[in-house]
Amino acid sequence: MITKDNLLQVVESNHRLLPGVLSKVEETKETNLLFRYKPVEMIKHYLMQEANVILFPSPFPNYGGMVTYRNHRFYIHINTAQPRVYENFVWVHEYYHFKYEQSKIKNAAIQTFFEDSVLNEHERQANLFAAELLVDGRLLRDLFQQMTHTLRHRPLVDWVLHLIPIFEVPFKVIVIKLLQDGLIQEEEALSLIDYDYQKQLPDDFDHSILQPTLVIKLDDLDEMLKDPAITSGLRESDLASIKNRASTLQQQIREERDQYD
Repeated sequence: MITKDNLLQVVESNHRLLPGVLSKVEETKETNLLFRYKPVEMIKHYLMQEANVILFPSPFPNYGGMVTYRNHRFYIHINTAQPRVYENFVWVHEYYHFKYEQSKIKNAAIQTFFEDSVLNEHERQANLFAAELLVDGRLLRDLFQQMTHTLRHRPLVDWVLHLIPIFEVPFKVIVIKLLQDGLIQEEEALSLIDYDYQKQLPDDFDHSILQPTLVIKLDDLDEMLKDPAITSGLRESDLASIKNRASTLQQQIREERDQYD
């Protein structure tokens, strides 16, 4: 987790990795207009077409998602119990792994679990890619400049909170990007990064973007669990946990459907 204790180290790492990551961001934007203007939706569509995507809420609060490769298939899981802004970020993070690290994933050379890793270089690159794709630097600078007039009498944290619905990314992503782009000072960023903003939301904040989507898509999970090459590679406890979780979610879906029949 990024805190005031490691924030400056994270930003320093970002500056070092930025040139290589920005080239991939621009490459992605040039792929299709929707990658430029609707990146999360386009990435969802792309991954649904190119990989086996599994969506279900996970009970582990620090787990966002994963990409894995088994028996000539890529599987991507997104934890839909995260707030929507975090889920958006995880979609793009996992897209980076899938798009740019396929050979390493196939060879099991890296771990792809998204668990809010801070200074692991592979995870930092994926996080930086997601931040740069989702938070356009020129737009951020223009909006921040406008706030010097529209929100000049309000605290800096309110400026950050008003940027969250625009970019639909987590609070800390905005703080890091503001510091990284030189729009706020180190002292300001350090005072913001650990702020418990969810208990201090302004009245004009859209709370819905902080709610989880809780979307469930298990069809590819069923196929994955039928594959002996996958199930034989899982620990018995892990396999049982996955099956139990899937069974519980499917039962919940049936019960919810029965309420409307």
